[in-house]
Amino acid sequence: MKYLAFATLMAMLGAAVSGASDPGCPQYPAAARTELQLQLESERDFFQFSTRAGKKALRSAVKRNNFIDDQIFGKLEADGVAPAAMTSDAEFLRRATIDLTGRIPTPEEAAAFFNDTDTAKRGKLIERLLGSPAYTDQFTLYFANKFEVTSGYYSYIGLTGRSLFNKFLRDFVGRDRPFNQVATDLITAAGDADLVAPANFLSRGWQEGDPTQDTWDTLTDRVTVRMLGFKTECISCHGGRAHLEQINLWLSRRTRDEFWRTSAFFSRMNMTRISTDAFNQRLRFYYTDRDSGAYTASVNVGSPGPRPPRYGGPYEPRFILNGEEPQNGEWRKEFARIVTSNRQFAKATVNYLWAYMFNYGLVDPPDGWDLSRVDPKNPPPAPWALQVTHPELLEQLADYFIANNYSIKSVLRVLANSAAYQLSSKYEGKWDPAYTRYFAKHIPRRMAAEELFDALAISTQTETPMFVPGFEEPLMYANQLPDPTEPRSDSLILEFLNTFGRGDWWNNKRDPQPNILQLLYNMNGGQTVLRSFASNPSSPTNRPGRLAQSKMSDEEVVREMFLATLTRYPTDQELATVLRMKQGTRLDWISDLQWALLNKLDFIFNY
Repeated sequence: MKYLAFATLMAMLGAAVSGASDPGCPQYPAAARTELQLQLESERDFFQFSTRAGKKALRSAVKRNNFIDDQIFGKLEADGVAPAAMTSDAEFLRRATIDLTGRIPTPEEAAAFFNDTDTAKRGKLIERLLGSPAYTDQFTLYFANKFEVTSGYYSYIGLTGRSLFNKFLRDFVGRDRPFNQVATDLITAAGDADLVAPANFLSRGWQEGDPTQDTWDTLTDRVTVRMLGFKTECISCHGGRAHLEQINLWLSRRTRDEFWRTSAFFSRMNMTRISTDAFNQRLRFYYTDRDSGAYTASVNVGSPGPRPPRYGGPYEPRFILNGEEPQNGEWRKEFARIVTSNRQFAKATVNYLWAYMFNYGLVDPPDGWDLSRVDPKNPPPAPWALQVTHPELLEQLADYFIANNYSIKSVLRVLANSAAYQLSSKYEGKWDPAYTRYFAKHIPRRMAAEELFDALAISTQTETPMFVPGFEEPLMYANQLPDPTEPRSDSLILEFLNTFGRGDWWNNKRDPQPNILQLLYNMNGGQTVLRSFASNPSSPTNRPGRLAQSKMSDEEVVREMFLATLTRYPTDQELATVLRMKQGTRLDWISDLQWALLNKLDFIFNY
């Protein structure tokens, strides 16, 4: 009952300080606060379930592949929770291929995998995927989503800088550069943003029309969120204004001057605007550093910015996590050193990757760490619960990441090879919501906009070149596009990607949730309908047309269509139903079948 009372109190407090009654704090409107409060309830439910009286241990038949499995299945067994069965080959192939490359397998790849009798074929598949150009495409997009460098951001990031930054990320992913080095490059970039790729990360933090301090503050929040896993924007404004007491214990105890001392690491950075044309239609930045200066409260009274007035100072750098100060006057370089050497950098990175692969973080949301609730040796006071589901596993993953020289690929490899990742998304027996935090089954997700578009093209064999400024060769897949303004020359593809929640990396956040508009669009939109419609049997341009013209039997055609679209063969019942209900010409019913398969949930979702 005390937990219910606490939840009720939080809801009342949330309503009292909602976005509607507090327009000065747009970052935590009522809907966002409600979502976080539900997350807190989930954490308490998990704690209650895992510490319940009378629980009985069990032994799982799942074969453990690595230290991840020791932790996941160890807790499942200790708490008497049965895991789901292992995935079938079809489920695993589709899941791993989408997660690691952003694309679905071709029917040829699927058939070869199903026919392979090697007991080590899953591990070999993972290695092949990690070594593929498509892996580089997918994780270039992953980090592009994280850093959001888009030519749509004011006039300060042009096509040159955008494309340069994309190539920087592609090089990082393709060569598997240590992530701590990449983070250092982003924080310390100097020079012309049209020539120095990482400088565009800094340009993305520029706050147009506001005092310089707002840019420093925004960059600080972007670093803490993307590299350390926690938001600091709220305390940059008003120390929380009684918002954080209900949602983040650690941040509720932080102050504005603590934030300013962290933001001071950027205070010696010069951002010089350079005009690219005579009419100042396109500007870019040139970055240098001064050898003096600090974070001051003094701003132009004519342009005070959206934050409440600052006070005190000048403030010199002191890191918000441990109070560490710079060892010399090169403050940005010192900030990069302090951030990347702090253990939270490794823990946040592996948790982000875990959340990507498992669709739920060991700390969730992965950008919402509450650092007062992650140490089981120092638990939070009631009614708060630990935020991390498997503390020891998180530490082991951080150790593994550091020991492997901050290699992103090494972490993805160990995650994909775990039996925990390879559990089925189907669960036999009664499902308890608390099981989600045990990772007792795999949590399905709707494919991202780019993944869905590429799956549509691959399944129908309608890959189309997309011409993008700054790229010498046309791009064939949506996960190769450098930012959400592309392909600007094709409004139909833009419409598809935007409908499925791509966002714009600025004002509109990426939205992974399905909605009714997407369902109707997929059923009726030109991208789906035209790609499934085989209108020219004499010169087929897509898979339905080629199959209609082939000498394959109707049964073989149906099996091929299922394999190409859903990465599985039809069940006996599905096969019989299709053959019984086919109408019109061979071309007609094959096109109808293609359309129907593209609208099935097991096409749209990654299970």
